[in-house]
Amino acid sequence: MPNLLNGCALTFFKLTLILFNKYLIMIPEKIIDAAIESMGTQNEDGYERFIKEFETKQPVVLGYLFSDNMKLLTEKERNLLLYIVMVIRKSYLKTHNGQEPSPVSPDQLGEAEDKNWSQIEELQHLDFRKKLDVFFEKTPQEDLLAFVEDILSDDDEEIITKTAREYIFIAAKTIVDVWC
Repeated sequence: MPNLLNGCALTFFKLTLILFNKYLIMIPEKIIDAAIESMGTQNEDGYERFIKEFETKQPVVLGYLFSDNMKLLTEKERNLLLYIVMVIRKSYLKTHNGQEPSPVSPDQLGEAEDKNWSQIEELQHLDFRKKLDVFFEKTPQEDLLAFVEDILSDDDEEIITKTAREYIFIAAKTIVDVWC
């Protein structure tokens, strides 16, 4: 009987450790940089395979990226959002030894998005970078958010409208929240 209890305790400990690690593993900048580089060297076939795999394993997230709300974005802005999410996913997969983020429900995405919008709406009087400070205060994923912030702030060609910056950031932050 003691062996059975020890086995159960060990299994419980392992499961707790897995769940604990899923939510506390910070994705470091070097992994994000490697994901960016990987995306840059990927040919069109590799890109299409990655999208198909993404569609199979994360259909709700992909649907969210192409939802009616995202139709407010231009094609270039939607492509940028897709690129950002692909880098986030590649970084997640690398950090978690190839293990896919748990599939999420539309309700989980909606709740996370609503929470993020309510935080940013309280800060409408601030400029873009100042608004984002609140999101960095309570996240273990500072490097991922910094990656998103940098892409959206370093838009020298002005591809991204001011309104789209917030939409893209909130969408990316929402996905980080439900995956990480």
